[in-house]
Amino acid sequence: MSNLIKNKVQKLEISEKTSGQRLDNFLRKTLKGVPHSLIYKIIRDGQVRVNSKRVLPKYRVEINDIIRIPPVDSESKSMSISHDLFTDINKIIVYENNDFIIINKPSGLPVQPGTKVKNDLISILKSHKSYQDSHLVHRLDKGTSGLMIIGKNYKSASDLGKLFINKKVSKSYYALLDGMFRDESIIINSSLMKSTDNTSNKVLVHKEGKPSSTKISRIKQFKDSFLAKIDIDTGRMHQIRVHSSNIGHPVCGDTEYGNRNVNEKFRKIGLRRIFLHSYILKFNYNGKHSFKKDLPDDLQLVVNTLKNAL
Repeated sequence: MSNLIKNKVQKLEISEKTSGQRLDNFLRKTLKGVPHSLIYKIIRDGQVRVNSKRVLPKYRVEINDIIRIPPVDSESKSMSISHDLFTDINKIIVYENNDFIIINKPSGLPVQPGTKVKNDLISILKSHKSYQDSHLVHRLDKGTSGLMIIGKNYKSASDLGKLFINKKVSKSYYALLDGMFRDESIIINSSLMKSTDNTSNKVLVHKEGKPSSTKISRIKQFKDSFLAKIDIDTGRMHQIRVHSSNIGHPVCGDTEYGNRNVNEKFRKIGLRRIFLHSYILKFNYNGKHSFKKDLPDDLQLVVNTLKNAL
């Protein structure tokens, strides 16, 4: 682990030995142990500067360049969260019966294993004796917080999954979107498909993609952003993020589909992640079920700051 991973900003001067490297490669070697996704994130967000200027990952560092590197915690937020949950999973369980569990997923926690994932929600659940047969029913992105359904066995997970496929689950999200929203609500029907670029997990609006429908309703307009309720009839990968970005109202804090200048502005008022929260789930499975989880404290603080600025 590099000794540069500290709780303060670091500034490095490029020597003849290291000059000529791409910035992303330089940071990978310098910040050993830090996920590559995090390295690209801090470059995209402008947290990494070269001679006090923003640069792209492909920039080649030169002799005497001064590289600003922000505090990077290799024991990331997700690691801290997951450590607590290994001990007490009840912290995030909203409801459970013999068939399923309703989870209030924290932001920063991946839901399933991956090559660069040390701990994830489903693995943490399976580490507890009562939930060893748990199965994912649907997914939330790592940065998204809020309500999720976990099947307590394969049969219930399969049955609940079919409810999602057949559009029999009502799902609503809170999102803070950039810009002025003139309509009270709009419905976006734009087909989505995964990028054909093997180096990217991005999703694109494309006529040959899968049909996707998103309803955006304004809750509160602020100076240059608005709090929205978002309802989705389909559950495509990154659907809300891509649809909102495609109409010019990206989700604040979204480093993949959003606007980095917007993200930098909101970071100054305390938004440290994507402002997207799953707050309503309704479905019928051996009875009617309805769950609601309001904004977590970190997102509510951002909303309060925006209200106070009006």
